[in-house]
Amino acid sequence: MIVAIALTGATPAEARIRLGSPLGVLRFVLTQAVPRAGLRHRYYPGRTRTASLRDAARAPRQGAGTPQVAGVPDAAKTARPGEGEVAGNAAGSTARLFGNPAARAQLTAGAALAGWHGGRDNDGWWRHADGDYGWVGPLFWPFAYFDITDYAIRADATGFWDYGYGDIYAGIFAPYGANDQNAYLAQPGSGPRRGVSLAEMCGKDSGATASAATEQVRTAVAPTDAQRATFDDFAKASVKAAQTIQATCPRQIAPAAPARLAAMAQRLQAMTAAVELMRPRLEDLYGLLDEAQKARLDALADEARKGSPSKASLAARCGAERPAAPEWPTSDIEQSLHPNDTQRAALKALQDAGSRAGEMLQAACPATDAADDAATPAARIAAAERRLDAMQQATALVLSALEDLFETLSDAQKAQFEAIGPKRAAS
Repeated sequence: MIVAIALTGATPAEARIRLGSPLGVLRFVLTQAVPRAGLRHRYYPGRTRTASLRDAARAPRQGAGTPQVAGVPDAAKTARPGEGEVAGNAAGSTARLFGNPAARAQLTAGAALAGWHGGRDNDGWWRHADGDYGWVGPLFWPFAYFDITDYAIRADATGFWDYGYGDIYAGIFAPYGANDQNAYLAQPGSGPRRGVSLAEMCGKDSGATASAATEQVRTAVAPTDAQRATFDDFAKASVKAAQTIQATCPRQIAPAAPARLAAMAQRLQAMTAAVELMRPRLEDLYGLLDEAQKARLDALADEARKGSPSKASLAARCGAERPAAPEWPTSDIEQSLHPNDTQRAALKALQDAGSRAGEMLQAACPATDAADDAATPAARIAAAERRLDAMQQATALVLSALEDLFETLSDAQKAQFEAIGPKRAAS
């Protein structure tokens, strides 16, 4: 909503009148404003923006179906028919749109709330500082490839460093019920669609996804003949990295908390593997650049910093306490499960594991403001690799304790445990 207002000059009330529902505002942003001028990457007052999507979240449920961003792919396909375009142009246009961090945050918020049908306020504990969401139904870390490359290439950390313990907590106590999650995996033709699908967020076309990032590097450095083979190695590794992450796109819902955290761990493992593919190639390329080429590549990071003047430091953002996220729902668990002594011990072990995971992730944040933006793309992608490794360890720690707990629960208690998240989200 705020994006649309910023680009059209309309007040919130005027935007509602002109565009109809909040979903209409989102559609307008994507079909009109983005192609015309692009979205400026900045922070939006989260409560204002998420409130604008509340009605869309409560509208009749619509499944994901065929990958589609409200109007964008169709518009891309019909932009200039007969003028040399091929079918792949639509995927490329969509990938370029998804290469815009502000557009991604808006899309993720819309998609996350479209499948959630409870609550009085969408400013929930599973929401990130920029209004983005770490989970969209059964999908953890939408646009993972773009968030990695944004940070590595452009020093734009607003997507990558927001992920942390709050997302593990949201995996345990998911705000979505089973029916809500099923809606995201609805088959084509099963009903009307809303917003962007999981397949699109995962990167439907890995080549187009990767080129959205690698073309920035190509344009900036203009590789010489001597550098071209090294650049091509980096570009090929980037495609393979996108494919590796894409392979973890969910094709079925995870019906219980241990399965959700297992899917989360698998996606983090794929993201780490993707970084391991790209990092040495990016290091090799950077080492071959002359000073002028390095300056042009570094200028991409300068542009990102200027485009986000209100960006908090990484140390502050990454280490910030998310007040609602770490709050353990002790009373809800007690009332729902009526645990015995063995189960109480397992619950305490899970809570302790969560606390240790939070401490591990906070310790893996940049220590000082001076460490916020590593000087080179190679240094930043190495920092991303270390952070992903810490998230894998933290997730594995919690998953082990969660599996131990579920072994002690009856089927009825497991169902009651799964109901805690939606209940808390709706309160």
